Amino acid sequence: MQSDIPERIETTPVTPEAEAQAARRTQMMFIAGGVLLFALLITAIVLMATYTEATIVIRDIAIVFVAVETFFIGVTLILLVIQIQLLIKMLREEIQPLLHSVNETASTVRGTTEFMSENLVSPVIKVAGFSAAVRQVTSNLVGVVKGVRPRKQSVTHNNPGGHNGTEE
Repeated sequence: MQSDIPERIETTPVTPEAEAQAARRTQMMFIAGGVLLFALLITAIVLMATYTEATIVIRDIAIVFVAVETFFIGVTLILLVIQIQLLIKMLREEIQPLLHSVNETASTVRGTTEFMSENLVSPVIKVAGFSAAVRQVTSNLVGVVKGVRPRKQSVTHNNPGGHNGTEE
């Protein structure tokens, strides 16, 4: 019984040596293709110079090849124009309303942020500042009160200099 969960496929990391080997292989394939194309071109030129019948046949094959290639290019251009029209239609019908929706959402978020800042955050900041000020004033008053109170003078028995433990 097969499960619907796909099996995990382990992939091996590509090493730089493997990448270099693949690049060399691709380069060799391009070189081989170029050499083959050059050999075919030289063969065609030699046949055309030697045999007039071969020249006529090669000319006819080249004309047919160019005609078929032109047909494929025309079909491809038509498909490209159709795809561009579909893309423009999608941009107009789907992307543009989506952008309007995003702009409306951003505007709503901006308004909500301003409202929360004015009605919630600012009062909380003011209260926190006021409470910090009250705390500081209270701390200062306690410090002043402690500084004004007379201190108990302690008598030390081991004081040879006659001082009672306070600095003068």
